[in-house]
Amino acid sequence: MKRVLLILLTIGLLAGCANKDQSGTELRNAEAAALYETAKRALERGDWQTATTEYEALQAQYPFGNYATQAQLDIIYVYYRANDVASAVAAAERFRRINPRHPSVPYSWYMQGLALEEKNEDTLKRWVGVDTTLRDPVPRRQAFDAYTTVVERFPESDYASDARERLAVLFNEGARYQLSVAQFYADRSAWVAAAQRAITVIDEFAGTPSVEPAMDLLESAYQALGLTDLANGVASARQAGIPDMPALYEGERVEVPPAPESSQPPSGPSGTTPGGDMMGM
Repeated sequence: MKRVLLILLTIGLLAGCANKDQSGTELRNAEAAALYETAKRALERGDWQTATTEYEALQAQYPFGNYATQAQLDIIYVYYRANDVASAVAAAERFRRINPRHPSVPYSWYMQGLALEEKNEDTLKRWVGVDTTLRDPVPRRQAFDAYTTVVERFPESDYASDARERLAVLFNEGARYQLSVAQFYADRSAWVAAAQRAITVIDEFAGTPSVEPAMDLLESAYQALGLTDLANGVASARQAGIPDMPALYEGERVEVPPAPESSQPPSGPSGTTPGGDMMGM
């Protein structure tokens, strides 16, 4: 009899613990849901500061579960809209570390590229006519890599098509940047450096509108350096439609400072924002 009572008491205690654990889980889920809804409403009305605070609190207090995963995704977009590029990139990388096989991994790469692409751009710079493609090229190279990842690793994703279009824009902008540096040197009669940059445009950015002016500049640089045969070779190549030019001096390298700011109107992409709740993906 005593043994039976002992067994019943043990079962009762275990059942009580199970009910307590279940109640605690339900409470945590309810609290996480409330935080998520507050953050989501802030996102929808464009209150990026409140959204950031609530999403960060959700991840810190309830780091596991569907709400935490969704918060990791949503906050990438919030950081992007708040022009916090470093945090957007860090959040995208963190999401992939925690969820390497999640269906929204392509989204994280796409948003990383979008944030990097639009670094140094804002409405004021466009309004005053600053050509932002002639500024720091490093974020755009990093954006190019992020979009390339989307296109190559996730070609069937919802973001691949737009990533391809943005890659084409960035490719043209890279050519324009190199051409601007070449012109910067030419304006200062640094003809060797100008010729090398012009060759970079011709060799690495074939098919862009910058190739033809680069060939003009290269021909002028060779003439200024007294390299008449090479200048004539450029002229002949242009007439034949052959953009593949030899290097000026093989193995020579020149340190290149940043290109000067330009007053030309911008021509970069408008920066469309991805939409849609990713919950349940």
